Amino acid sequence: MSKIYELIGRLVVRLAWLRFGRQIKLGGGVLAVLVLAGGYLLARRQPPEG
Repeated sequence: MSKIYELIGRLVVRLAWLRFGRQIKLGGGVLAVLVLAGGYLLARRQPPEG
């Protein structure tokens, strides 16, 4: 029975990738840029004096 669920899951993922692959790649790229920019800003901040 689990083989049937696995086949259905693979089919759904494949169809989603075919339908929304470009948006998924674009969203991943935007997320990567945001993470890198956030890391850069955190590394460059000045700690409070005291």
